[in-house]
Amino acid sequence: MEPYLFIGTISPERAQLTDQFTVEFRHVSSGASGRAKVSILLNQIAVWVESGSELDIHTLRNIVRNLVGHHLAMLGYVRGFAYDFEVTRVLNSSLGIDYVFGIDIPCISEPRKEIDIRGSLSRLRPKVSGVNGVFIQRCFSDLVSALKYADDTGFYCYRAIESLRHHCAAVHGLSKAGKHTQWKKFRELSECEEGCLRSIKESADPLRHADVFGSISDDRVRLLKETWAVVDRYLERI
Repeated sequence: MEPYLFIGTISPERAQLTDQFTVEFRHVSSGASGRAKVSILLNQIAVWVESGSELDIHTLRNIVRNLVGHHLAMLGYVRGFAYDFEVTRVLNSSLGIDYVFGIDIPCISEPRKEIDIRGSLSRLRPKVSGVNGVFIQRCFSDLVSALKYADDTGFYCYRAIESLRHHCAAVHGLSKAGKHTQWKKFRELSECEEGCLRSIKESADPLRHADVFGSISDDRVRLLKETWAVVDRYLERI
């Protein structure tokens, strides 16, 4: 079968990088295995992926993200550089595939198509200002990471909610109270059942303790939708 060709770029482009390597892989979440040949030329990436498993292009994209991301992390450790990258396109002529990846996650972006962006931002700005606003800023940063890093979705979703728990404790004078009291107040304000938060935490726990764990597509959709619902309700009530 013709290999899939994934195309992308490494940033910042002012830090020029050229490299090549080939790696065998096994994807933890899906159990898929295969081989990837990676070519980096002046920060332009081309990755040829061969796999006997039937995988959709978004799962393959996530595999490529992991393979290249791990290589750049090693390089960053060795050199003290902070690289980032994105996969923008996939081609496979024998399957009639020529697809440019968007930046959205449909389960979150589709219900928000008609949202008033300007109005939403104007309501959020006062909430992220001041000393306690840093907790909400951290929450938003982790939510974006949950969208970007598929295998770490649970970790970032739960940490985003933990940031809101800290915010709730700070604004209600509960910073020195026990976690049980803090979580109780947070659940009250976010109108969230304990079981919902526990479910998100269970998806995060292996990753929080540096275990290798990946969520399958349906689990990830559930995690993202539940987390956004909790965050939405909390922000509406503060």
